[in-house]
Amino acid sequence: MRAFPILLAAAALSLAAVRLNATVVAQDAEGRYQTLLAAAKASAPQVDWGALRQAFAARPGFQVISRSAARTRMLEAANASNCKDALPSARAVMAEDYVDADAHLVAAFCEDAAGDAVGSKLDRDIGVGLLRSIETGDGLSAATAFTPIDVDEEYTLMRALGQKVQSQDLVRQGGHAYDVLSTLDDKGQRGSYWFAIDRVLAAESAALTPGAVSEGGPPSRTP
Repeated sequence: MRAFPILLAAAALSLAAVRLNATVVAQDAEGRYQTLLAAAKASAPQVDWGALRQAFAARPGFQVISRSAARTRMLEAANASNCKDALPSARAVMAEDYVDADAHLVAAFCEDAAGDAVGSKLDRDIGVGLLRSIETGDGLSAATAFTPIDVDEEYTLMRALGQKVQSQDLVRQGGHAYDVLSTLDDKGQRGSYWFAIDRVLAAESAALTPGAVSEGGPPSRTP
């Protein structure tokens, strides 16, 4: 008659151990990112931006689906060439997401307009470094796909390359998932760019798991 309570106790201990291990892993991921971030700020722009981006995406608080209010304000102000609002918004984005290339490039533009040549060069170099770290290949095929940590990075890179996205398709090939973006450049020439998104889809799935912080609805595949 004592076997059942013993089994329940064992199950409870096992569950507690799993939760403790998950907490330790989460703390380790956050700690690794903070260590890399401090080193990046100290030595920018000579940084392994790819490693910093991946560490940011491995954090337990990484929001792969939602876009922050600060980023929305930044992009709206930047599109209106309103540096009065764009620059503080860009700095707010950096405070929550230092690996956002758009934030650094918007800041660089506004700093340049304000006569801050040193700040502008640093943020421009950081922004370019972040973009180049997404370019893990030429992006023209599955074998040479770019590697984003979220969908926003796909569109940021396309803008930087002078490509206007016409459509976005999810393609599965060779056991992997890809976003394939069909584009037009300023001369009307069509292009097709591949982004490896296994990690992006895994993060989206985790965010939509019952009880997850980001739970709420299916992710949009187009920002």
